Amino acid sequence: LSACDDGPLEPPAGETTTAAAIAQRATTSSAAIPPVEPAQEFDVASSVRLFWPSADRATPDPLLVVLVPGGGWVSADPSGLEPLAETLAASGAVVATITYRTATEGAYFPTPVEDVACAAAYAAATLHAEGAAPSEVIIVGHSAGAQLGALVALRPTDFSAQCGHPPPTPDGFVGLAGPYDVVLARSVAIDLFGPQNTDPANWSDGNPVDHTMQQPGLDVLLIHGKSDQTVPIQFTRSFATALTSDGHNVDTAYPDAADHHTVYSPDVAGPLISDWLKR
Repeated sequence: LSACDDGPLEPPAGETTTAAAIAQRATTSSAAIPPVEPAQEFDVASSVRLFWPSADRATPDPLLVVLVPGGGWVSADPSGLEPLAETLAASGAVVATITYRTATEGAYFPTPVEDVACAAAYAAATLHAEGAAPSEVIIVGHSAGAQLGALVALRPTDFSAQCGHPPPTPDGFVGLAGPYDVVLARSVAIDLFGPQNTDPANWSDGNPVDHTMQQPGLDVLLIHGKSDQTVPIQFTRSFATALTSDGHNVDTAYPDAADHHTVYSPDVAGPLISDWLKR
């Protein structure tokens, strides 16, 4: 299965979802599909970990950076983003790593996006409770987390109805190697939309590229490694073009040696994001 002309889109290493299995599910008759069990309740407090700047870098109105992990919509382990969180906190930002429910837990769109939106709102509310007012809220997502984060950044109030915290309006979005057109990523995006919704014609509400006209004041940085063999770089190039056409201020970076996993390392993403935050 090919995502686009640049090459195949495959699940990240270590995931059990295979293109063959997805294709088989996509062609299974609806009568053979078992009913989807409701996902367990989301514990937003345990999903958020905050990294604070050192005392000499702390300010009353710090940047809040929310890091959203990838995982092919079947996992959402934030631990791989902790080194990046530490790097950005060292530069003076308050950084939140978050998680969200996935297909593994029976959670399908819009639930993962709602979880990301609620986690960002919880992180902002925590800062306010500590007496700090975020000067800006920046959503940073990797891979599937970039797709989810883009939806939250572009549509900040559309996925917040189930959350007990007021949604912040993000000032910026940073996408790291995201599949921003889920129709082109349909071989794996079925894990986002679930066995009851396998027709890409019904996916527009969860497709970031269909919503680039919203929040034109949102600044965007898109990073994609040229050595990425998992998500084709054309996803980022096309998304950048669409965002720019709809009035967004978009910066892009395509590190030569970075692949799908090293792109979120502090050595690659850290300096690029830190410099962009000074915009």
